[in-house]
Amino acid sequence: MSDALASLQPKDVQIDDFLLKKTFLEHLNYIYLGKHHLLDFFKEVKEIAKLNVLKMALQEGIDDTEDQLMQMDEIYAAIKEKPSKTNTLGLKAITLEAYLAVIKSGKTPLERDVFILFYLQQIEGIEISYYKVLKNLAKAVGYNYRFLDQPIDLAVENKILFETIYQEYIN
Repeated sequence: MSDALASLQPKDVQIDDFLLKKTFLEHLNYIYLGKHHLLDFFKEVKEIAKLNVLKMALQEGIDDTEDQLMQMDEIYAAIKEKPSKTNTLGLKAITLEAYLAVIKSGKTPLERDVFILFYLQQIEGIEISYYKVLKNLAKAVGYNYRFLDQPIDLAVENKILFETIYQEYIN
């Protein structure tokens, strides 16, 4: 990094609208494709889970994810863009780790449920962060950012739900 760039403060940097819109679209694509991956993951994990409360929470996660995907389709339409392929390796790595920890480790059903809940909390935390970044980018480029309030709220509610169930398991 050049000395001139290293000495800049964030307030000194101007990013043009084209780059902001490109960054917004990249984040939107990551979340969108990540949601499709999570939908498959939630369905698979629901089959593994033993306790009904966890199965119901996973079904709620599935339903919420499907709703969020429909909302994201509306976002793409509003900005006159279409989803495009992007790298979701970070999210896929977490779900693979979860799968290996839950299925391939020889754990008891109760241990598997606790691990499922642990990973679900991590995933929801990542979603919350991505939605917040996306909301800030939408504000920066002048898009209506209010459409992201509901997906953020759903992710927060799901994280709290999974945390609550997790606490019930370990207490």
